[in-house]
Amino acid sequence: MSELHAHRNALPAGFQLEKYHIDSILGHGGFGITYLARDNSLERWVAIKEYLPNDTAVREGVSTVYPKSTLDETSFRWGMGRFIQEAQTLAKLHHPNVVQVLDFFEAHHTAYMVMEYHEGETLSERLKQGTLDEQALLDIILPLMDGLETVHRAGFLHRDIKPGNILLRKDGHPVLLDFGAARFALGQRSTTLTSIVTPGYAPFEQYDDKSEQGAWTDIYALGAVMYHAVTGAPPREVVGRLKQDDMPRAVEVGAKHYNKSLLQAIDWALALDEEARPQTIQQWQEMITAPPLSGLSTKSAHAKATRAEADRWYHYFLWILVALVLGIPGIYLLYQEAQHPGHYSSFSGI
Repeated sequence: MSELHAHRNALPAGFQLEKYHIDSILGHGGFGITYLARDNSLERWVAIKEYLPNDTAVREGVSTVYPKSTLDETSFRWGMGRFIQEAQTLAKLHHPNVVQVLDFFEAHHTAYMVMEYHEGETLSERLKQGTLDEQALLDIILPLMDGLETVHRAGFLHRDIKPGNILLRKDGHPVLLDFGAARFALGQRSTTLTSIVTPGYAPFEQYDDKSEQGAWTDIYALGAVMYHAVTGAPPREVVGRLKQDDMPRAVEVGAKHYNKSLLQAIDWALALDEEARPQTIQQWQEMITAPPLSGLSTKSAHAKATRAEADRWYHYFLWILVALVLGIPGIYLLYQEAQHPGHYSSFSGI
């Protein structure tokens, strides 16, 4: 179980929140606190995210949350509405690589989102040990792509993909955590943008409230995660790249250790211009999973293609041979008929 962390705004250990018994804190940030809790009725562990934006709200007493001032109340209420909307959307999604929302409710003048709890480590923790080899990277990224495509088809974006929001369960199964849509919406309204983006993983359109965000926004972030896994460090912050884009490309850094098409897919995802990136997960995934990523090296893939071409010509030769063998008697009969009209008329039914 997670170690209890001191946090002056958190609910205390042992607090009874509806049917959930608060055990400890799993994490906290500028927009809320996530607790480890026990579901008393179903006897299972869950993760509960509490809406508690530091900039606009404060806890008074043991449990009740209030806006800091009347000026903050509008932003606080608006953000809470987005938080609940996010919970409602995620509760409808069912994918093994996307954290499942089990419940959501309002209490103590704020809102709570109840999610599955998985034991494991974050990708951020894993990357502290070093880069990932190609197969290990694909084992994590490809399932996440499937999950993210499900999210996008539902008309939703994650907006905060980074190694810390990717959980690797004890069985190695990756799960996408902590969607940032509500956090981003509130941040645009009430704080500076630098407080709601993660440098290195956020594309330019997340710094500019006039730019359109879409699947390509999440693709940039996931590409940045892959870049980190391949190079050992996150990409340079996008604002710096706009001034001078001298960031080493993945195809250069990982040339000796990774398939070229995989490295090209990473660089494609990290294009500064959103229109130059893959526009859908499927489009991007097709490049990543294209041969020889199926396990064939470039040389063996070429050999296989050569064998296939040879097999095709061999089969063409057989068909021509069969056609000649079957056709020669017919040609002979036609010749004899022409030389002796009527003599071979008894074969006309053949």
